[in-house]
Amino acid sequence: MRPGDAARATKAKSNWYVVTLPDGDTVISSQPLLHYASGYVISALTAEPIKSLDLAAVALLAKFIVLNNENVTFVKFSSNKVIDAYLPWINIFQFLFGKTFQTHVPNNPAQQLARFSVCITRPSLLLATDVVVRAALCGDEDLARRMIAPNPNYLLQRGNATDFSGRAYANLTPFQAALITGDIEMAEMIKPFFARLENGEAEMQNQVAEIFPCGIEKHETEQKQKSETEFVPMLNELITAIKNASNEDVQAALNNQCNNSGLYLVLNKFRAAFTDLSHGEKIFNPHYLLAAFEAYVNKFDWNNPDWNKLDLFWRQVIGFVQRFLPATYAQAFAYGLDDIVENKHSYPRSFPRSFNFRYGADSFYPLSGSFSGLGFNFAGEGWTNFSVVDAVVLGAVSKLMSNKNNKLSELITPRAQSTHCCIIQ
Repeated sequence: MRPGDAARATKAKSNWYVVTLPDGDTVISSQPLLHYASGYVISALTAEPIKSLDLAAVALLAKFIVLNNENVTFVKFSSNKVIDAYLPWINIFQFLFGKTFQTHVPNNPAQQLARFSVCITRPSLLLATDVVVRAALCGDEDLARRMIAPNPNYLLQRGNATDFSGRAYANLTPFQAALITGDIEMAEMIKPFFARLENGEAEMQNQVAEIFPCGIEKHETEQKQKSETEFVPMLNELITAIKNASNEDVQAALNNQCNNSGLYLVLNKFRAAFTDLSHGEKIFNPHYLLAAFEAYVNKFDWNNPDWNKLDLFWRQVIGFVQRFLPATYAQAFAYGLDDIVENKHSYPRSFPRSFNFRYGADSFYPLSGSFSGLGFNFAGEGWTNFSVVDAVVLGAVSKLMSNKNNKLSELITPRAQSTHCCIIQ
């Protein structure tokens, strides 16, 4: 895609949503982020498209609001006529004119929408780097494109954001956010906009080198080694506990009951250790996911299967690892990995950027509360036929990883590949 093509793609109208996540965080999104597991929409949506500003009307209304120091909820004309001052506009004027207005509900969704409105309609006045970085982290390609296209300077800015798993990131550019999550489609969308910056190619390569100082192949090798030395041992301990557990303890675990059994304690130990391992890394390591699937296929007796134990491993081990997947992997699972394996659709451009499962009523992200949903009650299957999971899963996950690594290598020129020593982050 040429830079001009990317810019023209932003002209289409879009609806934007102010979405309240289960943890109470409020974010801007290009989709409502439905979560069917709990049977309701996670909510506070603005359903109307954001309009372009009528600058003359803005200036006129701004004068009224700026002059009205005593009550910012309405504007009074000299004729004593009173009109309401819509709260988002009050916040927009706060940024446009540098005047602080009191609001009755600080940091509410209207304020966030106001900030976003200014960044979209007047990108030269205000940056919202954290919003763009979060969009890149969370697979919201429409939102990231809409912000970057009118203002490529976002590619020079660094922001902080938290992904759907609760993993916090700091000091990242939007392009780096795409790289560390393996979101090749996002990186491909962003890359042409570097051409609109002075020394843009060199800047892009510098950003790549910060993430992969030793090159991509070396980094992948070290990620695989880290999985074998740190993740697989904790996985093996849990497999032993599951195999040795009584039927009663397995059933209690499936029901998410606290019975303080050996299995219960090992499960909790695994969850805490893997959370620390995952949140302690800057770059997503897909080898943990692959190792979990390999264990599911290779370390249980499929000739005489204990279905409850397999179900427990499926839901609460594979599913728990999936709670830490970046958005691009989650969206692939939601769409269906069997289509990738059987080449029913042309990966990676064919499936939508949605977290709602194509087959089933659940949603991958946002996560529901503790001890429920993904990682406790179910795992993201990623295919339509559960009976063939053991035959195709390793190929599907492995192919997903391989496609992303190959695309990443194609995306990045050899100049970004360094021969310096590398430490996995």
